[in-house]
Amino acid sequence: MKKVYFLILVFIPLAVRATTWGEREVDDPILKGETCSVHEPMSYGGYIYNWPSKYDQVFWPLTDPNGIWFCEKSGFTAFIGDFEGLSTEEVQEIKQFLSDNPPKDSSIQTKLFLLEKLYSMRKTEKAFKNRILRVMARWYQDLGELDKANEYRKVALDSIKSDLEGELGEYQKLEYLYLAANYTKQFGNDEESGKYITLLKDVIAGVKDEEVKGFAEYLSELVENTKYITQGGALDPSIPND
Repeated sequence: MKKVYFLILVFIPLAVRATTWGEREVDDPILKGETCSVHEPMSYGGYIYNWPSKYDQVFWPLTDPNGIWFCEKSGFTAFIGDFEGLSTEEVQEIKQFLSDNPPKDSSIQTKLFLLEKLYSMRKTEKAFKNRILRVMARWYQDLGELDKANEYRKVALDSIKSDLEGELGEYQKLEYLYLAANYTKQFGNDEESGKYITLLKDVIAGVKDEEVKGFAEYLSELVENTKYITQGGALDPSIPND
């Protein structure tokens, strides 16, 4: 499995609310001898898991422009920290594509297009592919392209439903039940969403793995907001004040 910064949820109880970045140079995977100027996190805290992207279960830095690494010369684009491990075949296919389709600019829209296109040429696990769909959904929602965002969520949901019919690890099952509850609610199926919420709470109640309990507790609080999700538009619910 390809390693990408912060794709596995960890909880870091820091009081500071700022995120800061530093710059570095990394080797361009496509153009031998060239380097790319990118950013790496310098400081952040557990509060990032309470930002609105939590409803898609994708998190900073993947939701930050600096969390998408981009090489100006070659156009190679990937998630932060995921510039290594490409096979010779992957390099050749990506290099040919970028030669035929050089990036017209370095806008976030161009980077998102390249991110999705180039990952389709890389060998990644199914869970990783699903996360890419949800990252795309979150980005396009933030860009105001709500219909496009929800198209990605529909594809992600179909895959999630399929995976929930099979055997999943405890962590991924919790994550997928939560996402299924959110997405079915947004797509107007309140009854189905309620069933996923019930299943999620049952799984949470039975969690014994100490490494998963923190995530289970997090979702047990977060899922209480699912009932406020409305059909269509943005996924993020408006939570009434007590």
